[in-house]
Amino acid sequence: MNKLTAKVSPSPATVAPVALSPPAPPDDAAGEEATMSEMAGSEGDSATGCCDRCPLVGIRRVAWGVVLGGAVALAWTASTHSAKLVLLKLHAPFFITWFCSTWNLLVFPLYYLGHLIGSDQRQRPVTRFRECGEALGGGAVPLRALLRSSAPFSVLWSLSGYLYLLALSRISASDASTVLCCSQAFTFLLSWIGLRDRFMGVRIVGAILSITGIVMMAYADGFHSDSITGVALGVGSASTSALYKVLLKRRVGEVGAGVASVLLSCVGLCSCALHSWMCVLLYLTHVEYWPFSQRMPWDMLCGLAALLLAFNVLVNLGGVLTYPTFISLGVLLSVPASTAADLYLTGASQLSQVRLAAAGIIGTGYLLLLLPEHWDDSALRWLGGLWHGGWQKDSMAGEEIGIEGSTGARPKPKPALA
Repeated sequence: MNKLTAKVSPSPATVAPVALSPPAPPDDAAGEEATMSEMAGSEGDSATGCCDRCPLVGIRRVAWGVVLGGAVALAWTASTHSAKLVLLKLHAPFFITWFCSTWNLLVFPLYYLGHLIGSDQRQRPVTRFRECGEALGGGAVPLRALLRSSAPFSVLWSLSGYLYLLALSRISASDASTVLCCSQAFTFLLSWIGLRDRFMGVRIVGAILSITGIVMMAYADGFHSDSITGVALGVGSASTSALYKVLLKRRVGEVGAGVASVLLSCVGLCSCALHSWMCVLLYLTHVEYWPFSQRMPWDMLCGLAALLLAFNVLVNLGGVLTYPTFISLGVLLSVPASTAADLYLTGASQLSQVRLAAAGIIGTGYLLLLLPEHWDDSALRWLGGLWHGGWQKDSMAGEEIGIEGSTGARPKPKPALA
């Protein structure tokens, strides 16, 4: 009897579910691809990686970087000088800070507008808001818990803006912009201490240069002047801004465009709801007081708030279109732009050499702090490839030509003697 034997094929292996984790800190291109995919809503599309490696895409991102970097410099320069003009008509720095912070409520609507324009898979506003807020709250959290977690960032945001306006009332706009660039050095030092980031000698040199520039800027007008107090207030603003960035990185990791928009909108809502009583208290105690007969400069206040909103949108959402390095360079370019605006508005014919030297030192430290972590390995690899691929080939070609020339000029054999 023939037995009918059935062949049993092995069952397919069970596919393990992919865990959704908070975004890892991007190096350069990886983080920008994640931000682009988040904005476009196509995280699972494998064609995005192929497109990002095309030369035209890189050229387009560089072109966007040039445009957005210049826009960042112009927005910050205009907002700084507008704030100085507003302070001359209304010396109420906390009220101005509160009024401008409430405009951050518009950041997420602007982000969602970009999501509708550039995404193929459009989502409802509530769904998109919850999805972007999960990384900020550590999971699906209600709006009350999200606001509670955003309250410390709102305090740091308002404190940094308040100290910056106090500094503007004592020093020029160019000096305040220069001191604020030292926030990059404080961010590195706090990240090195609190987040155990990789030690880099070149960034330590950049931090030392930034501190040296601060000291030179403080004593540019002598020991008995308002510049020392103004620079100290500017350093306090830069330190508070650095603490804001480090705490956000410790809690969330690398922040994408969606998470940043949700956070800024929550910061604006917290400022509107929680800091209003502080404005009333300062007004009742005559710390920031103006009579009812005084005309409020609402046009200048709204212009200042709009400029700051544009600056925050460019800085936090500009990484979708370009590399973050161009945005950072735009912040540095605001220093010469503010200096040129000061010269144009004040009519000064020359600048202080000490201030120019301090600004140059701080700018050099800022550029050193922008270097990536493995810049030395990349530079050595590039030099090694250039040596083996370029110079060494040229030298070998020269040697071959010399050998061929020597063989071509071979001496004729002498005739044999009989």
